[in-house]
Amino acid sequence: MKNDDTKQDVDGRIPDDGTSGPDGLVERLLHAAGPGPEIPADGAQQVKDAIRPLWREGVTARSRQRSRLWAGSLAAAAALIIAIVYLGVLQPGAPQPQQPTIVAAVIDGTLEVTPPGSNAMFLTADDATSEIPRASLIRTRSGSRASLALTNQRSLRIDTDTELRLDSEASLSLDSGAVYIESRNGAESGVEVRTALGTATDIGTQFEVRIRDQSLEVKVREGLVSLTRNGQDFRITEGVTLSMNEDGSVQTGSITPFDPAWLWTQEIAPVFEIEGQTVMAFLDWVSSETGFSLRFSDSEVENLAANTILHGSIEGLSPALAPAAILPSARLTASKEPGVLLIRRLDSEK
Repeated sequence: MKNDDTKQDVDGRIPDDGTSGPDGLVERLLHAAGPGPEIPADGAQQVKDAIRPLWREGVTARSRQRSRLWAGSLAAAAALIIAIVYLGVLQPGAPQPQQPTIVAAVIDGTLEVTPPGSNAMFLTADDATSEIPRASLIRTRSGSRASLALTNQRSLRIDTDTELRLDSEASLSLDSGAVYIESRNGAESGVEVRTALGTATDIGTQFEVRIRDQSLEVKVREGLVSLTRNGQDFRITEGVTLSMNEDGSVQTGSITPFDPAWLWTQEIAPVFEIEGQTVMAFLDWVSSETGFSLRFSDSEVENLAANTILHGSIEGLSPALAPAAILPSARLTASKEPGVLLIRRLDSEK
């Protein structure tokens, strides 16, 4: 261990040359910075008034602590003071907070985006992370799909041959095709999907809305969806499908979370970043994307999954294929049973 005597204290105090008061400090800093932008006639007084509390605070702090590290040279400090004065004093009003952004997460094929008042843009896989302006018209052709990252951990996935308008991060108008919504933050996170045949709003769930042959079809994979039309309100629960025709007639059915009808959503699932995550968090993601519930062969296997940290990346692997690539590194393996993903030790017998 190094002796403390080898440490060097860095004292950021400016040597006292006889002008140690707040007014003298400002004058020396401004002189070191050189000519700056023109300021109003009373600008000097504004600078002094702005820096005086900072100077006093610095003096008080030095009385409590001998050493303080100040970043930058004297000229840089003076420039910083000028910037503070101009932003905080000469320009009244604070900057407005930016609106939450909508971002392209995954693009398989081509995503056509037409911002309001602009020409169409054609985004490909290389344009992932591009921001999508609100009120944009979105279109996918045959063979193309995409997913968008909304706010509050919400995901919008767009199937082939789909047209919609992205009104906001929580509202869209679907003209044709299908969208899949994943929302994990409860009732306040609901995304509204408006169609000519009705409006579907999720309440912390996973669901699909599809326009097909002049009918509206809603499938709920998890949670609850509210569908309204002409004053009528239908509550669609997990595992239920509801089809509404143009004449208002309704048919219902059932669907499992692992039904093949959900497979298209996996093809454009946002990548799960495994770096620093536990095996359990990874398996929860796999379960959410595939619809298979998790089962562990024993408590030791479950504890192993909960306490093993992963490193690396699964980019390019679908949720269905990722376990076979990742679990062996944790001495685990997975096998499928009807609706269940069984997790056990790699060296255990089936």
